[in-house]
Amino acid sequence: MHRRELLLFRRFLLGFDLIMTAVAFLATFYIRQWIAYGALTPGLLAPWLAALEVPIIREPERYTLLLFGIVPVWALGLYISDTSDFRSSYREIALRYARAVGLGVAISVAAFFLLKLQFVARSFIVMFAVSNWALLFLGRFIVLELTAFVRHKRVDGHRVVIVGCGVTGRDIASHITSQPPWNVRLLGHLSVPGDQPNRADLVEYLGPVEGLAELLDSTPVDEVLFASPNMDDETLANALHACDERGVDVLLPLPPSIPQRARVELSTIDGFDTPLLGLRRTPTSEVGMALKRMMDIAVASVMLMLASPVMLVTAIAIRLTSEGPVFFSQERSGRNGRRFTMYKFRSMVVDAEKRKRELAHLNEMSGPVFKIRRDPRVTRIGQLIRKTSIDELPQLFNIVRGDMSLVGPRPPLPSEVDQYEPWQRRRLSVKPGLTGLWQVSGRNNVDFEEWMAMDLRYIDDWSLWLDMKIILQTVPAVLFRAGAS
Repeated sequence: MHRRELLLFRRFLLGFDLIMTAVAFLATFYIRQWIAYGALTPGLLAPWLAALEVPIIREPERYTLLLFGIVPVWALGLYISDTSDFRSSYREIALRYARAVGLGVAISVAAFFLLKLQFVARSFIVMFAVSNWALLFLGRFIVLELTAFVRHKRVDGHRVVIVGCGVTGRDIASHITSQPPWNVRLLGHLSVPGDQPNRADLVEYLGPVEGLAELLDSTPVDEVLFASPNMDDETLANALHACDERGVDVLLPLPPSIPQRARVELSTIDGFDTPLLGLRRTPTSEVGMALKRMMDIAVASVMLMLASPVMLVTAIAIRLTSEGPVFFSQERSGRNGRRFTMYKFRSMVVDAEKRKRELAHLNEMSGPVFKIRRDPRVTRIGQLIRKTSIDELPQLFNIVRGDMSLVGPRPPLPSEVDQYEPWQRRRLSVKPGLTGLWQVSGRNNVDFEEWMAMDLRYIDDWSLWLDMKIILQTVPAVLFRAGAS
């Protein structure tokens, strides 16, 4: 399947999943009504249906409006769970649907509670969740198997030729042939100067690259994939010209000097029409980042309302038990080194920063970070609020302001950043967070190098689902005080 077809197919699958969700909703409604009316109708099934104690829905029009509200919520859950990735195994697809349905139910229940929609029965939600997951999985199974059958019967799929018989070319060929049958049809390999093609290792050997033009004239080819970065300029230019003249699509490798893990995109500058090659090592999904920001604002605002009594009691306790301000403010480094003021409840004595030099020899962390498990500068109230992470709650204001996010690398001190190795500075390429992989992986029990590696892994693997998983893992980490001091 061609790349453009892949995008279209993904969109089709998302739309199909939403249709299946609507069907599941309507099926749940009618099955529930059938059970309720069947319990009141004399017959063999009446005693069994009556035992279920399902009441009749008296205002069905409310459920019609509810369906219109549920569809966008489910669309968000399906998007976050990446259910449109049809190349996964059926087991993985089932797990992603379970995740999407669970997320949709959680958001819906929260909305029902906040909007006081008391007409929605709990039994309806449970029945809908089960039927929804079953229909989603069954629908996906039928679509994929039917698509695979049709594609398998087609003589001409998306026909690809690989230029290069080296390790890269063989690895790409192995990846292509291991994909489901509706992806591409690999015709074979062309060798470049310096290659030593071993026919036993290749799908099919089609000859040297100098014969590409003749091959394109004699055989239908949809795309030529160049998998040898060491071709000389003249050979490459002739091969590209042969493809360009015949309107055959081309995929080119990046030069060895370009970072291989970078996300590549074609960009332009306003007023300058020449296309430029863009390289990004940060998350590139604009929709995903917009949803992340919306989640930051929504969750932080709700947490501020729920935690306000705790914050008020904490502020009073700090004021009554030690001299000095209630809040501790400190300059930190944010995204790409931007400076901002981070807020916390004060958990140490007023002159803590001055006494830091005296205690430098007791530092228990490697790298530029300073941490002591039993820090003598911490007050009695400070010990409690640090153990329970209550001291971090004022950072919710930083999140609402946009200085921080709910999930991300912890914001370092500028003095710590000055001591970073070059590879460690990449952790500053995203907005810092209130929680992250470090917090849910042991915090002070993790050494500095591993901590930095965790932050980079978070940046490389970022998704909305990863953020939600870290948020959920943060709750037990806080309750059981994992690695806190």
